Amino acid sequence: MTQAAMKQAPKLNVRWLIAACGAALFTVRAESSWATQYAGALPWDQTLGAIQDILVGPVAHAAIALNFTFSAIHYAIGSHERAGRLLAGGLAACAALIAVDLLTYLFPF
Repeated sequence: MTQAAMKQAPKLNVRWLIAACGAALFTVRAESSWATQYAGALPWDQTLGAIQDILVGPVAHAAIALNFTFSAIHYAIGSHERAGRLLAGGLAACAALIAVDLLTYLFPF
């Protein structure tokens, strides 16, 4: 080996080691969990509360939006009976979501 190659080898190893340690620290850093809002409850209440928040939040809104979208598509292509059923299902899902929001507002526990 030449003298220049021997001087560069440790620098590459040190840079690689620093990058690997930085990546490891980045992946294992401490963050608060999404379920920390249920800190005073029992462990299974935290999980069930987080699942409920997910299902009532973005999942329900996406399902209702897809329901109305497919209803409009079916109406546009001429399948009026199926479009009516999808529209009724979307309205029922909206009513159910409103009922769940009202019940969680009235009875928070």
